Amino acid sequence: MTARKPGLPGGVERSASGTTDVVLREGGGSWLTVPRSLGRALLTAVVSGLLGLFLTVPVAVVVLLSGAGWATVWVVAFWMVSVLAAAGFTGVLAAACLRVHRIRFSAAGDPPMVRLVRGVRTGRWRLSEAPNRLRLEQEIEEPYPGDPLPGTTVLTLRLIRDDSDVCRAVLPPDTDARQLIAALEQALGSAVLIELHVRRTTRPGPPKRSRGGYSVIGIGGAGGYSCGGGGPPLPPGRTHR
Repeated sequence: MTARKPGLPGGVERSASGTTDVVLREGGGSWLTVPRSLGRALLTAVVSGLLGLFLTVPVAVVVLLSGAGWATVWVVAFWMVSVLAAAGFTGVLAAACLRVHRIRFSAAGDPPMVRLVRGVRTGRWRLSEAPNRLRLEQEIEEPYPGDPLPGTTVLTLRLIRDDSDVCRAVLPPDTDARQLIAALEQALGSAVLIELHVRRTTRPGPPKRSRGGYSVIGIGGAGGYSCGGGGPPLPPGRTHR
């Protein structure tokens, strides 16, 4: 697999000052993230507003059945649509601006430090007594025999300090884990501990269907079913009373 282009998630970049960036998401560290995220936030607001309008229908029925007029219905609809649209817009924009886009490590020869580059700001350098750890967790789910669907791979990168997560991100599925580790080892050297944990599982197949059937106890008469009982056999020409 060829090296990833600069700026794409799952890549490693080195700046002129010698710092190394592990790219988790495109962009970051600039207010330019805001206009790029406005379109997605506006679309989410529209979808959330339509959801609020849909939820207004049963509420409107209850309000009308209770004796209130259409004026109350319009007030309820306005507030439900407005609240959901505002929540969707704010949530998406805040997530785009505050989530971690890059992990930046100090240049070789400097004290080993790390900082997080978020959507609109870059955090301060952090120096820890214990070395930082980059842990790649690769979960591979292989298809069962005869499965028409292909296997899946989920690659998660975690930055660990003092046995707790500083941040984590799911990298694109086409990221080559071993190639990423080789690039990190070349750029960071021994300043950062790099781990790879691979977990392989097989996708469970569909449950086997047991073969069932009907058990006929007895058949008598013109196509009728006899389900047990009935008494002793009778002489010809006699019937039960």
